[in-house]
Amino acid sequence: MSVTRLVYEIPADTDHVAKYIDLARDLSIINRKLIRQKQIFTVMGGMMKDSGGSELEFSTVPMTWTTKLAVNRGFKQWRKLQSQTYKRIDGLRPPKYNDFKVYLDIGHNRDRTLDPVYSSGKPHAVGEWNQSTLVQPKLIDPDGDGGLEFDANADEWEMHIIGGHMGDGGTTTTADGQTFYANLTRVGLIKSWVDSRNLPYLTAPNNTPPGIRTDPLSNLFDVEDDDSEMAHIIQSENDQAPYVFNNVQGAGSDEFQLVSYCDNSSGEPDIVTIPGFQAICGLIRIDLKQNNGSLLILDVQTEGERF
Repeated sequence: MSVTRLVYEIPADTDHVAKYIDLARDLSIINRKLIRQKQIFTVMGGMMKDSGGSELEFSTVPMTWTTKLAVNRGFKQWRKLQSQTYKRIDGLRPPKYNDFKVYLDIGHNRDRTLDPVYSSGKPHAVGEWNQSTLVQPKLIDPDGDGGLEFDANADEWEMHIIGGHMGDGGTTTTADGQTFYANLTRVGLIKSWVDSRNLPYLTAPNNTPPGIRTDPLSNLFDVEDDDSEMAHIIQSENDQAPYVFNNVQGAGSDEFQLVSYCDNSSGEPDIVTIPGFQAICGLIRIDLKQNNGSLLILDVQTEGERF
């Protein structure tokens, strides 16, 4: 098992604006090879050093099957879009470092992403790391008469995992009923999956078959009518899922999974440890509850787990 040590400097500030880490990008920088993002990365643990007072909260996307399914759905759509383009344009080939990349949430962008640093504090040089873009033709009504035509410029969307879509999100429809979404800048993958899925059939509560109370088999060992009552209870209790079908973690913009915490309050030692955790796509959000400036050290497994 190969482990890479990543070091970050978090400058002191009073705004407490969340910072982000993209482990796949930073592992690629340190190891000088492409580490694909669509993996589950394991942080073995780490340390935070400062002069006292910093308090950091580490969050990731929810580690659930729904998150993995939503990310995989976005990946398949991106790959299908690229494949169709290769087929239509002779000679077009994917670039050497072509890879599926997404943001964590709406607030995640390049300016808020921490860069790994050397022991001197000098940041490592960052190469090209572009989040994946989806392209769809844009339909417009230039005359205002209801007649739609394709605009010269297509809509382009990037993707994040947690939270809703970014942009106006207006829709127009072609004559054959196909819907084209316009004026989006980013697509929320979990939100998109929630909106596109079919809900399972839900039976009405206490919907007991009418003949069960008098059925001879249900009352075969009846003592003071206990069996028929028990049959009614069996039919009416726990016949629904133990979770809410429409409440999928990560569809909302504030539905992160808290994975680690470190608090270097005044009077405590300058160095505190950070418990290990896992991060889907290697994306980590750091909320700065208090920030007097700190040095962050993370030990990360160099290769992740594909999903």
